Amino acid sequence: MATLHTSDFILVFSAGIFALFSPCAYPLLPGYIMYYLGKESTIRKAILGGFACTLGLISIFSVFGLIGTMIGKLAQTIIPWLILVAGLIIIVMGLTMLIGIKFPTLFIPVRATGRKGFIGMYLYGLAYGLATFGCSAPIFLSILLYSIITGGIFDGIITFIVYSSGMGLPLIMTTVLVVMAKDMMYKKIFKAMPLIEKVGGIFLIIIGFYLLYYYYFAQS
Repeated sequence: MATLHTSDFILVFSAGIFALFSPCAYPLLPGYIMYYLGKESTIRKAILGGFACTLGLISIFSVFGLIGTMIGKLAQTIIPWLILVAGLIIIVMGLTMLIGIKFPTLFIPVRATGRKGFIGMYLYGLAYGLATFGCSAPIFLSILLYSIITGGIFDGIITFIVYSSGMGLPLIMTTVLVVMAKDMMYKKIFKAMPLIEKVGGIFLIIIGFYLLYYYYFAQS
């Protein structure tokens, strides 16, 4: 059974960062941020709102970490084969992102709730986490497989807490940029998204090879 190390946390955290920049989810952020926090928001409110949204992400993804752990317990006898298949799938997913192959995605629309303020941002974090499933499916599935492989309840939940925290860091930064009306900076980020997606593909390939190397060679 795999054990999480510092390098694992770095990889999972980085995966969360790439997942936030989903082409069908990230562009929705500015409008929703201003809706929930209001036009007169301060930097302090922006940071707290970003944390509230991140807490929503952590909540929804912790559930998936628990589910992945339970699946892992049922699949303990086939873990070696599961790791081999998972590593190859992650590498293929990375290659498709790198060369620009587009697969049909399940788009889950994010709708505003009637609650504004920090509670609204928390609820938005829950919805936003769901919306990223279809948008960043390769990254999400790779982390889900990774969670299944770790096997332990604590490791599975921690994996997704780290993953959602990785999404939360650039989300908080984006919230601050929007409140500060740094439209130019946001537009630069938006224009860089195709490049970010390709870098994300390279990142997935690294995760796939790392997973295969660590399990089959580093522990032998």
